[in-house]
Order: sequence, then structure tokens, then C-alpha cells
Amino acid sequence: MKYAFITGAAGGLAGACVEELIRRGGWIVFAADFNVEGLNELVAKTSSDVIPIELDVTSMDSCNAAADKIREHTDHLDCIINAAGICTMASLVEEDPVGIISRMIDINVMGMIRVNKALFDLVYNCKGRIINFSSECGRFQPQPFNTPYAITKYAVEAYTIGLRRELNFVDVPVIKIQPGPFKTGLLGQAESGYDKLIASTTHFKPVLSVLKPLMTVVLDHPNDKKYLVETVMEAMYAAKPKVNYRSKHTWYLALIDPIPAKIMDAGYKLVVNIGWKLLNKK
Repeated sequence: MKYAFITGAAGGLAGACVEELIRRGGWIVFAADFNVEGLNELVAKTSSDVIPIELDVTSMDSCNAAADKIREHTDHLDCIINAAGICTMASLVEEDPVGIISRMIDINVMGMIRVNKALFDLVYNCKGRIINFSSECGRFQPQPFNTPYAITKYAVEAYTIGLRRELNFVDVPVIKIQPGPFKTGLLGQAESGYDKLIASTTHFKPVLSVLKPLMTVVLDHPNDKKYLVETVMEAMYAAKPKVNYRSKHTWYLALIDPIPAKIMDAGYKLVVNIGWKLLNKK
């Protein structure tokens, strides 16, 4: 049997990865999440080969306790998948950007660092691999009001590259996955944050109103999570995995990303000014 540890397992994407590993067979999966009820539901619809672990990635003690629980079953991990994360849309100057960004960094970045630190010896024992979930937001230039999330994913990109180069010396592969938008709770969190922004903003009502259709395109047409599961499986099973995997990136972000920064900035202002005038004519 092989052993995998997956964070955020009560969520849609990580939970789907757990289900696929059980379907394929040959794996014992340690499914970790803060949501105990969600973990129990996951176990109920999979098998006893899924071992639930209550985990708070913001606590080093919780991460160390998870490592101790794993050692009750095995002395090694063939794979760690860091999929836990949160997302919200927020202004960088209105409301509470310091609190919002601090919390997101603590979960999305520091949580990953804590997990890998606590479990490293287990993955090292069998020269397993570490898979870190980044995002297309770690690849593309930050978009207005999605910057708090992008900050965390830029940090994940840097951390994963550095960790890969460090662990290359001890033959432990580190892999980065950059998902686009998928059918998960993260999109719901983003939509809720956007609605809150529009309701409370003092300075950015025109911007948020005009740009919302672009967000709606993503929210109304998310990708099926099966595509990301396929990508994760490729990263897990490949004899020589790539350092980076992408899955279903947003087409218009890929289209505008190469545009020089000053031109893009001017373009945003032009689109918002024209769009706001059109909206007020209705």
C-alpha cells in the first residue's frame, strides 16, 4: 500500500482527489481538514482506507499532532498534497485589508509551510513527493480586488520553487499545481466577498459594477473538477513529474497578461469609465 496525506479534504477538489485514489486502489489516504463533519461524510462515501485527521493548518501543534497520528499507521508518506486554502475579494485600502490578508496568508501560505515541516521526515523516509496547490492567480498579474488572494499565491509560488530546489538535494520532488476556476467553495467565497465590496465601498462603486460581468463569466462557467483531479493524478503517478502543472486557466486572463503594465492600467480605466457611463444611461 501507498500512503497519501491531503489537506482541505472536506472541500470539493481535495475530496475528489481522495475519492479518485480510493477508486484506483492501493492507497491509504489521510484526509485532513478542520471540518470534521465533512471528513466523516467523505469516509462514509469512500472506504475505511480513508483515515480522517482533524487539522488546523494555522497551528503548528495541530500539524505535529497529525504527524504523530500518521506514525500510528505508517513510518512514511508517498505523497503530501497541500490543497487547503481560502479566498475572498477585498480592497487593499477599504474595510480591513490587514486582517483579511493576514488570515489568508496564515492559512494559504503558512499552513502549507507548517504541514510540510511537520510531515517532512515521513515523506523523506521513502523519497515521496510534495504537491503544493498554487493557482492561476500565482501565474498572472493580480486583478483589481483579487489581490489579497494573489498575494498568497505569489508567496506559494516562491515558497514552492525554493522548497523544490532545497529538497532536490535529498531527492524529494516538489511539484506545483496551478488550477484555474473550478466548482468549489472557493468560488462561493469570492462571490460573497465581491457582493460585500459593492455594498460597502466608498471609492470603487463604478469599478466594481463594471467589472462584475467578468467575474460572473467565471462564476457561471467553472470547470468540472474532474480535469483538476486528472492533473493531480498525473503529478502523483508520473515517474518523472514536471515541476509545474496547469489546469484550465481562464482564457481572458491568459490573453491580457502579456500586455504591458501601463497599457493594461490605462485600459482598465478606459473600460470602467465607458462602462459606468453606459450603466448610468439605462
